[in-house]
Amino acid sequence: MRLGLKADNLLERFADWFNLAPQPLAQAFFGMMASRTLMAGERLGVFSALADGSATVEELAARLSLSPEGTRALLEALEACEAVERKKGHYRMADRARRWLDPRSSQYVGGFLDFNYTQWEWWSQMEQAVRSGEAVDIHQFAPEDPRWRSYILAMFQMARLSAPEVSRAIPLPRGASEVLDLGGAHGWFAAELCRRNRGLHATVLDLEGSVRVGREIIAQEGLGHLVTHREGDILTAELGGPYDGVLLFQVVHHLSPAQNVALLRRARAALKPKGTLAVLEYLREDEDKPSSAAPLIGLHYFLTSKAAAYTPAAMEGFLADAGFRIESAKPMRHVPLQTLVIARPE
Repeated sequence: MRLGLKADNLLERFADWFNLAPQPLAQAFFGMMASRTLMAGERLGVFSALADGSATVEELAARLSLSPEGTRALLEALEACEAVERKKGHYRMADRARRWLDPRSSQYVGGFLDFNYTQWEWWSQMEQAVRSGEAVDIHQFAPEDPRWRSYILAMFQMARLSAPEVSRAIPLPRGASEVLDLGGAHGWFAAELCRRNRGLHATVLDLEGSVRVGREIIAQEGLGHLVTHREGDILTAELGGPYDGVLLFQVVHHLSPAQNVALLRRARAALKPKGTLAVLEYLREDEDKPSSAAPLIGLHYFLTSKAAAYTPAAMEGFLADAGFRIESAKPMRHVPLQTLVIARPE
């Protein structure tokens, strides 16, 4: 996936072809505005209100206790972002956006939009992180810090998009009964895997702040009989076992190469001889291939964990050093840039 600007007419395409327009300025300015516009639409309740039906500017402003002038400007900007539509003076949620922005949708991502307020704060520290080499370290917040809730709920909403596809692609040994989800937070991937495999139970091991929110999510969904949360640092806590499967989803990018190899060795020791290791990770292209949006995610990981978005070759090296052989590596369709790697102990 690439990030870029879309020309609306021949003149704009001409300017783009011949590099007549300052694209860096447009990316910085319009990217900032589009992001904050969508975030404001979520936080101010515009999407929730329009999910119930269309409304005029004045009606929406009165319902949400907003100024009519500000509401009009925001709605026009949201229309430019293709989140809302206007017809005869009434605004409604755009059909394509309803899937993602209607709170009643099973694929609702409004929580992730709201989480971007926290991520915006993190990115405001980018320059200092690049100068000093020191990351924000988003996993060292106190357990009661409200940012944990925002973070884990956002990750839960993202997990719902790909969990059915991911769980179908994980082969477990016949009669599997126990899996370990390392750093599994909300536990939704583990829950989906358990629902697809009769008799399977999962243990999610994660930090206290994450576990507090994850337990609530699993309890609200009535899946506490399938998934148990346990507090602990995945790098040092006793893993237990042996397990039929170990899940390591979107954790590798938070760790250094040495930490990844050490964790994978611990996972191998916790697996049964024919157990399955499933690694779900954002993987960037090899460095000699054309760049996409993946390096931006890599920069995000540097900022928040002082780590990186690794290449497939790097991932293969981590697994080999830890005593695993790769059986398959498959890109996931529902969330861009995610690859599911299946490996087994040598």
